[in-house]
Amino acid sequence: MLNKMEFFNHLTGDLLPFWNKLYDNSFGGFYGSVDSDGNIEEKAPKSAVLQTRILWFYSSCHKLLGDEKLLGFADFQFDFIAKHMLDPTDGGICWSVWHDGKTKDGHKHTYALAFALYAFCAYYSAGKNSSALAAADRVFHLIENDFRDSYGYLEPYAIGSPGRGQTRTSNTLLHIIEAYTEYYKAVRTNAACDALAYAIDLAMTKAYNDDLRRIECYFDPFMNPVGDVLSYGHDIEASWLVHRACTALGDGETTRRFSPKLDRLAQNVISKGFVDEGRNGLYYDRTDGNDNKNRSWWVMAEAMVALVHRYRLYNDGKSMELAKNLWGYIKARFISPHGEWYAGLGDGGDVRRGSEGLCGAWKCPYHNGRMCLELIDML
Repeated sequence: MLNKMEFFNHLTGDLLPFWNKLYDNSFGGFYGSVDSDGNIEEKAPKSAVLQTRILWFYSSCHKLLGDEKLLGFADFQFDFIAKHMLDPTDGGICWSVWHDGKTKDGHKHTYALAFALYAFCAYYSAGKNSSALAAADRVFHLIENDFRDSYGYLEPYAIGSPGRGQTRTSNTLLHIIEAYTEYYKAVRTNAACDALAYAIDLAMTKAYNDDLRRIECYFDPFMNPVGDVLSYGHDIEASWLVHRACTALGDGETTRRFSPKLDRLAQNVISKGFVDEGRNGLYYDRTDGNDNKNRSWWVMAEAMVALVHRYRLYNDGKSMELAKNLWGYIKARFISPHGEWYAGLGDGGDVRRGSEGLCGAWKCPYHNGRMCLELIDML
C-alpha cells in the first residue's frame, strides 16, 4: 500500500513552500515562469490558466490543512484575478496579462473560463466569500449562454494546434465537467444540475469511442471526430474525474450507465501507455498509431489518482501495484531539488529543458497538488 503521509509531507514540505515563494509582492498574482533550475522570470506574463489553478490550489489546501496563511494567499489571488483578469462587462476572464497586471491577450477561451469557475467554487467553499460565488455565477452563465450551441461547447480559437481545423476538444469538455461538478455542489440549482448532466452525456456518448475504448480528442463544428489521437493523460484523468461528476449528480443511474465505459477507458490506457508496469512512467499520447514517448508531469499525477480510485472502487490489487511503481518513478525522476516537479522528461529520463520548467503558463500546482489532496483523502 501507498502511505498517505508521504503525500501529506510532499504537499506541505515540498509543493507549498515552493509556491509560497512565487507570490509577486510588487504587482500581485504569482510569477509566470520558473525554469528547470529554479530561476524566476519576474517579468513573465501571467496566464489565466496558471493564476486560476493557483487560486484553486491554495483554496483547496486551506480546506484540508486549516492554515489561515493559505487562505490569505487565496484572498490575495482572488483579488488579483478580479481586478486584473475579469471583464466587468460579462464576467469572463482574459487569456493572459503582463507581469504588472495589464492585459496581454483579452481573448476569452472556454478552457480558461472553466478553470476560473473551478477556482471560484473552491475559493467560495474555503472562505465563503460571496464575491467568489457571484463571480462563479457569472462565468457559468457566460459559458452556457455564449460558449455552447446545439452541438456542444465552442472554442473561439485553437491554442497550440495550427492547421488542425477542429473547433471543439475533449480537453475543454473534460474541464467543463470538472468545473460544473464543483459549481453544482456549491449552488444545487436545476440549471447547474442540467448543465452538468448534459456535459457528462456529451463526453460519454458523443466523444467516447466504444470501439477504441477512448475519448476522442478533437472535433469539427458538428462534434465529429477529427484525427487519430489517443491521449493517455486525458483518458486516465477522465476515468476518475467523470466518475466523480456522475456521483455528484446523485441519481445513481448516471453512474451505473457510464461506469463500465470509464473502467474500459482506464484499462485501455493501462494496457497501452504504461511502461514496464509503471516503473518507467507512461507515455504522453499516441497519434496515428505512433506513441509519443515523452513523459509529462500532469499525466503522471492524474494516473496516480486514477489508479488509487480504481483500487478503491473495484478492490483492484493490480492498480495499487501500478500506483506504487509509478510513485517510485515520479520520486526518482520528476521531483526536482526545488520540491516542484519538472514539466517533462524524454524517453531516456532526461529533463526536457525546452518545456515549461517548474512553473509556466500551463505548469502549476494543480495536477500534482490535487494528486496529493486526493490521495490523502483516499488512502
